[in-house]
Amino acid sequence: MEPSDSTPLVALKASGIVKSFGANRILDGVDLTVARGETVCVLGPSGSGKSTLLRCLNWLSPPDEGAVWIGDQRLGLRETPNGATSPRPEREIRAQRSRIGMVFQSFNLWPHMTALENVMEGLLSVKRMNRLDATDLAVEALRQVGLGGKHTSMPANLSGGQQQRVGIARTLAMAPEVILFDEPTSALDPELVGEVLAVMRGLAANATTMIVVTHEIGFARDVSDRVIFMDRGRIVEQGPPAQVLDAPSSPRLQQFLYRFTPENSRS
Repeated sequence: MEPSDSTPLVALKASGIVKSFGANRILDGVDLTVARGETVCVLGPSGSGKSTLLRCLNWLSPPDEGAVWIGDQRLGLRETPNGATSPRPEREIRAQRSRIGMVFQSFNLWPHMTALENVMEGLLSVKRMNRLDATDLAVEALRQVGLGGKHTSMPANLSGGQQQRVGIARTLAMAPEVILFDEPTSALDPELVGEVLAVMRGLAANATTMIVVTHEIGFARDVSDRVIFMDRGRIVEQGPPAQVLDAPSSPRLQQFLYRFTPENSRS
């Protein structure tokens, strides 16, 4: 059965997500509901389960327990009237996954394709669009991320920031209902981080639904509607940025934020 409290305002919902690798439990019962148009930033130390959570949310790494809904449709599994579940066919999962965009740490561009061709690829292979319509959407997506003049550029001729913006354009062109960002600036040189964050700020201003795993505390403070802090596979604290970042209640979050204060970030 679909969740009874699902409403048109809910973009994505996860309930009781558990994920283990061998004896190591990475996620330990995570609940998360994201509203349409909401920007949620996820913070936490390395190994806290942030990236694994994103991969569970788009079924790249199905959870061991729990459920994920995109809109009012359960992801990856079908439910029978008696409450049992069975896996959806792979074609259905691919269709569901196309509703959830993903921007990775690494850029994952096809090195033999131009920027425009990289953005078009999903439209042609997944959405089965004709080439003319796919070209129009890809051109607009590149314009949206500030790369309107880079259609014919090969990835090797683009900076890291430009490559990541092509990756964002590729996701935008697919028109997903939710975009997941897995530390999208972590592979960039410091001087290139700002150009990617500027694109993401624009998306947030346009009410794009986003879940962003990041260590960019300033971005989380300025842009997010809600900040989530994870530790040891659980959500320890969440709320508006001013509450979570400026008045943290848990000792673990206080300790985590301490190293981001100016006097300590230099040590």
